[in-house]
Amino acid sequence: MPQRYKVYDGSYPHFITSATIHWIPVFRRDDYFRALVDNLNHCIEQKGLLVHGFVLMPDHFHLICTQVDGNLSQLVGNFKGFTAHQIAPMIRKDGRRSWIRAMENAGQAKTSIALWQDGCHPEQIHTRPFFEQKLRYMHDNPVRAGFVLDPCHWKYSSAGFYYQQTPSMVPIALLDW
Repeated sequence: MPQRYKVYDGSYPHFITSATIHWIPVFRRDDYFRALVDNLNHCIEQKGLLVHGFVLMPDHFHLICTQVDGNLSQLVGNFKGFTAHQIAPMIRKDGRRSWIRAMENAGQAKTSIALWQDGCHPEQIHTRPFFEQKLRYMHDNPVRAGFVLDPCHWKYSSAGFYYQQTPSMVPIALLDW
């Protein structure tokens, strides 16, 4: 993995991005999104992940997160691997042949599929203005994509938590600046 794609100190918050292979819009239904949400919650409860903000999109996700005790790059890699393992049977069951072919071609063997592109493109967050800029960028994704007019209306995001104080599907750990 190139050096620029590694997290060197997971105790700092990082802005992380990961996209599906060929930017295939896999996450178009609630059950697919739910697999991501459930696995994020597992990482929070069992792996020490702190999520400070997130957005889940049909073909990628953004997180602002910290992992104080552990390897954040490894945790994100494991999260992506586990979600791929869970979602592959759903894709096969749905009969998405073109998706399966594209994902099989990207995988190492015909028995496996690659759901996610390599890496997580981490950017370490040192300042509150940089955090706020990344949070706005992340929350505006569904608006820019034309899915909603207001970022708070996208339920797979922390926007409602930050802007309207509504509960989030993923527990949000506030940063103390």
